[in-house]
Amino acid sequence: MMNDTTEQVRKSRGSTPLVKLSRMLQSMSRRFPRACLIGTQDAFGVRLEDGTSLHIVCNGRWSDADLRDFLALFATWLVADPDRLREPGIPLAGVSHQVAEESS
Repeated sequence: MMNDTTEQVRKSRGSTPLVKLSRMLQSMSRRFPRACLIGTQDAFGVRLEDGTSLHIVCNGRWSDADLRDFLALFATWLVADPDRLREPGIPLAGVSHQVAEESS
């Protein structure tokens, strides 16, 4: 008999990016039924029913791949060490060195 986690992993590995996006959108829509996606020429984000919002602002020319890579980095960072992510003005290389020292 297979447990739910194993089944989810198998589904995830065989899914296309659009299928994964669809599942995530459905899940977030259940969690935040009145959320509204927002987009402008230099920003994108979401606004919740209570007025809370999250905006990603882009300045300059970013490739889709670079945006994706940094957003993935920030999402992972929020799981691993959210307090450090919210500290302003820390050079990325400096944080990388600190995290490497802490993990060894």
